[in-house]
Amino acid sequence: MNTKLGTDPEGKSFKLSSTPELKVGTNGNSTLGNIFTDNTLRAWEPAAATDEANSKIYVEQSNFNNGTANTFTGMFLQVIDNDAKKDDPFNDVYLMADTAYINGMYLNNQNCIKFTKDSIKSAEWQGNNYLNKVKPGRNNHAALFTFEYFASQDSIAIKVFEYNTKQTTAVTKDGKVTFWGGTPVTNANTVVLNKLTSISEITLGDANMSTPKPANIRFTLGEGTTNRKSINNGVYVIKNTKGQYLAVPIYNTKKATSWNAAEWVTIETDAQDALRMPAYQWVAVQRDTLSSGLKEISRMALTNREFENVAKDIQLRKDAGATYFFANEIAGGKDSLIIEAVAPTIIADKELGYLNLDDAELDVMTYNFNYLHAYADDKFIGMMEDSVLNVKDGKYAFYMDEESTEANYGFTTPYVAGLKQLTRVIYTPYVKTVNGNRYIAIDSENRYRMTYNKAEAQKFYLKENNFYKPASKEAAQPYYAFINVTETADSTKMGSADQDLSVILRDQVLEETRTSAFAVVPNDAPLYRRFNTELEGAVEGQEDATKILKFKEFYRGEYLMDENNKKFQDEVVNYAGIERADKATGLSFYVDTVVVKGTAGHEQKPQYFIYVDRVVVDPVPGKECQEGDNHVDANGDPTDAAHCVHATPSKAGFTVAKYMVSFADSLSAKNADELYKFGEYTRVGFVKGLHIGDSLYILTNGFENMEASKLDTAAIRANYKATNNEFNIIDLKAKHTDAHHNYTWSFRYTNPEAAAAVDEDARRFLIESNRGDADIAPSKAAWLKSQNGCLVLSDAATSKFENAKTGGDNALIFNIEVGSENDLATDNEEIATSEVTVIAQQGAVRVANAAGKKVVVTNILGQTVANTVITSSDATIAAPQGVVVVAVEGEEAVKAIVK
Repeated sequence: MNTKLGTDPEGKSFKLSSTPELKVGTNGNSTLGNIFTDNTLRAWEPAAATDEANSKIYVEQSNFNNGTANTFTGMFLQVIDNDAKKDDPFNDVYLMADTAYINGMYLNNQNCIKFTKDSIKSAEWQGNNYLNKVKPGRNNHAALFTFEYFASQDSIAIKVFEYNTKQTTAVTKDGKVTFWGGTPVTNANTVVLNKLTSISEITLGDANMSTPKPANIRFTLGEGTTNRKSINNGVYVIKNTKGQYLAVPIYNTKKATSWNAAEWVTIETDAQDALRMPAYQWVAVQRDTLSSGLKEISRMALTNREFENVAKDIQLRKDAGATYFFANEIAGGKDSLIIEAVAPTIIADKELGYLNLDDAELDVMTYNFNYLHAYADDKFIGMMEDSVLNVKDGKYAFYMDEESTEANYGFTTPYVAGLKQLTRVIYTPYVKTVNGNRYIAIDSENRYRMTYNKAEAQKFYLKENNFYKPASKEAAQPYYAFINVTETADSTKMGSADQDLSVILRDQVLEETRTSAFAVVPNDAPLYRRFNTELEGAVEGQEDATKILKFKEFYRGEYLMDENNKKFQDEVVNYAGIERADKATGLSFYVDTVVVKGTAGHEQKPQYFIYVDRVVVDPVPGKECQEGDNHVDANGDPTDAAHCVHATPSKAGFTVAKYMVSFADSLSAKNADELYKFGEYTRVGFVKGLHIGDSLYILTNGFENMEASKLDTAAIRANYKATNNEFNIIDLKAKHTDAHHNYTWSFRYTNPEAAAAVDEDARRFLIESNRGDADIAPSKAAWLKSQNGCLVLSDAATSKFENAKTGGDNALIFNIEVGSENDLATDNEEIATSEVTVIAQQGAVRVANAAGKKVVVTNILGQTVANTVITSSDATIAAPQGVVVVAVEGEEAVKAIVK
């Protein structure tokens, strides 16, 4: 009984509850109450010697045996009340059948025996105390009780071994005259409930048990004076008073098939965080939850959150006055366990403990593996000359190939609210090169090296082992152990070799107690240029606003410009060119970000419009109806003044410009070889477009010739729909992804590692258009190049970045200069020289405010087109199509493009 049917091996007492419950007092149902449930009890087994640990007590066997020497039936029930006797069993009181009846109560026409608490006389023999006998007049066996458990009804029946009844003739017993004697009762000895109309009391009687069943009052076993405790179902970290955590460390992974894998682990608080590592967390679930009383003392099923086979049933305990718990099943001694709940946000994190990258980033992001070391935070996984990996001086940028979908691991249970099933992913790191992808492999010396053979590629789980803030970082970051995976089983781990000065990475057994860890950090070397610094004239707070820039070729010093070489010009198509500055009518371009959020590579590869001849049409605010107060909409329904049919709707502003484009999407058009190609290469030029919100309209069908302020997008959409030209309306939000486009441009650094320098010379770039083998950082792609002086795009199928970045493949490498609105390429509408104005027109130049002055017009070959003295303040001089130089007497010569 003290051990609660064996569930509390260390239990020393118990308490009973009953159905029905007897209550004394106002609205009570009993006068006497229930002596069995009103007291905490300790059961003692009569024995030939006292053994307190096993609840055995030394008795005078001749007084208490059941008729056979040294054989006893029943047990004593000591009342535990922490009184002045300090619960000394040889000086305390016990429950027993009384030598008294309940006044006025009868059962089957028999008087009803009461119960009482009384002492049992003790004596001493050879220095040992023992229970001798009850007080004179009582039956010794009236203090011995038996308990019968009925499992199907989870209840207990109580019997007394025997008791005396009141006789009509007094007798003398143990020197005391008493009427309580005669033949002891041994059959009607079950504790039963005698129920009257308003009062119920317990007594002894026949339970009428023709078949085994509880009496009409059922007792349930509960806790007595105990140190058993319990905690709510949940996830916890468990520490000892030394600050160590109960955990399954990485080096015990292979042992994680049983509780033997769990041990106390010392962690460095500034380098590890148990709340980020499921192997350091425990799921606790109560075993006994049938009643609120049991919940408070329930045993716990304790399971490691990462390793479900590392589990044990434990009983938490806490001694009186102690600060902490203890459990005999967990080494550590008493007052030793600090148990702290894990926050709901952590138990709801299904990706806790292992690297799980955003799928959208995998194709566009590269990562460096930063080695965790006490003395240096700038060491990364790199490659030596013999392809062996180490963590000394190199720094490789790896792509991470996701080898599997998320796989479940660890333990979960529906009994812990919010606990998510943990998941993890296998990755294959690799590096892109001009010769193909290189993977991490293991050589015959167990060294990690790079290989082109994908069949040898090693696959890894990246398991968090540290959370640490290096001196060079503003915040702590996770560091992962590379767990080498054979199929799906944890196999070995990557570790640095301290036995050599090269710090080579080797394949190590998981049992190795030292674990190398690496932060997986996005490669901080930018792949593409973003025009948002002082070098590009950026203004604080508007770093990504439209810029005016010049693109200067690195080797020859030529500039991107409007095509001025007649050999490469066309009357219909406006091409872009590359030439010396003195050949240009203007060198500056508007460079504007294509702002489409939500693309995975937006930060990695910003894309830009490049355009000239910009006209900005401001938005027009709407006007509310001014015609009275009874406003209706187009359907005649009541509305407000702003939406009335008489209101003037607002109009969004837009930009009209000539956008630089690749003509790659026009190669199937009629005369494409003449108009859009130069030899085998695709040409680059300008098309007129309208940019409004998230849409770009390529203007055609006469809209390209309209004045910007008169353009109406509704009319354009209707026209394009009617003429099957809707493809010329580009929905930037829907179509703009990280893929390359013919109307946007990206600026690929030739040396990303040096691009962080605040030095324009270090920020050289290629102007990138269509992809070859990837959307971001392709090894093959189309870049601007000069083919015999004609600006074209390189062949995306054969042009390699490794060659292009060094000037091979005739790819053009650029730097930028801050431009000016006074120097815009193809900006040929009006050129002012002091008060004299030169205006380019169709087949002519118009010169204003130059009456009486000599004007000389020459073409780009220096040939004189016109040489005359202006006789009026507004003169028109015929001129050939193309670039001309207009020299007005007393003014600087200016260039103009005649249409």
